[in-house]
Amino acid sequence: MKGKTSFTKAEAEEIKRLINAKLRADSTEQKGIRNKIRKLGFYASDFGFRDGYTLDQFLSVVKIIGSPEFPVEFVPTRNKILPTKLSVPNIKPRSLSDESYIIDLCDEALNQKAIRQHRFDFLLGDSGTRLPVDAYYPSLNLVVEFKEKQHTEAVSFFDKRQTVSGVGRGEQRRIYDQRRREVLPRHNIKLIEFDYSEFEHIRSKKLVRNKPEDLKVIKRKLTEPL
Repeated sequence: MKGKTSFTKAEAEEIKRLINAKLRADSTEQKGIRNKIRKLGFYASDFGFRDGYTLDQFLSVVKIIGSPEFPVEFVPTRNKILPTKLSVPNIKPRSLSDESYIIDLCDEALNQKAIRQHRFDFLLGDSGTRLPVDAYYPSLNLVVEFKEKQHTEAVSFFDKRQTVSGVGRGEQRRIYDQRRREVLPRHNIKLIEFDYSEFEHIRSKKLVRNKPEDLKVIKRKLTEPL
């Protein structure tokens, strides 16, 4: 490993700033930004990431000293005080996903808090399991779904896996997406779908997260007649 996996809050904030700058820069500028990131100790190659890695990927593999997920305690020594890591689980929260980011913006635009991963008794998969929806706003009878790239294009590693439906994971995903479109309106529930392609994104289809522009897209679509 060339770099390190633990960073101070100040280091992490600077790396996050540089990653956001890198995602917006052209190929010539990106090289210089990557060098600055490496000088701070983060090497994407240590984690199998390519040059187009995102902020989510950075946060998923590093620990930030002093954060709630990686607290420190100070143990006195003869000459100085040193931070000591406490044992904590290595958790990648769902809250880091592009889906969660988009639902956060929907909450803001609607001034309401969605019920996330809600399951209706009448929306079932082929095994009889209740299918989740990304976000449900009960007072509006509204469901919001965010479609990442696997909903519209092949992802060979996952799509090869057979499912209870007797088809690959990719085909089952398309079947269930269509089922939501057909079943939810029958129960007077509006469905609004957002696709990653509607937002600024990088080559890997991860969102850049330009919040002001993303909010414009969301507010425009939420106010369109259904």
